[in-house]
Amino acid sequence: MAKIISISDTGRMWKEFYILRIEFDNHDSGEALAKSTDPYYKVGDEVEYTKNERGGIKIQKDQTPYQNQNTSSYNTGASNDKSEQIARAVAFKGAVDLVSSDKLDITKISDFVDKYLPILTGEVKATTYKDHFEDKPKTEDLPF
Repeated sequence: MAKIISISDTGRMWKEFYILRIEFDNHDSGEALAKSTDPYYKVGDEVEYTKNERGGIKIQKDQTPYQNQNTSSYNTGASNDKSEQIARAVAFKGAVDLVSSDKLDITKISDFVDKYLPILTGEVKATTYKDHFEDKPKTEDLPF
């Protein structure tokens, strides 16, 4: 790993890429291609890189998994569980479909999602036709 101590635009381009001059704290330097003059790496970053025989530098992007650093007080109430996020998206999509067909008021989307999310995640068993009507008394005296 080496720390970047200098990034400067050479004023040259190769195809659609800018050619930048990069210098490291280990006294190594070379040229790197970037899609803008303000690349994702900055002065002071510790990076892994490879250098070819012509002095071209390729800086490897950090491969560590993304960690959400959001510390805002806003909380959706949903856990980070992937399956719950998918279920919430399915419920939301269903609500939007009902709104677009004028079967649900747009202000009721949140209520719809909250009502059906436990069913989608399996927390509450959905009532089936058989479960709903099985405990009803059978009436044999219907007129039809």
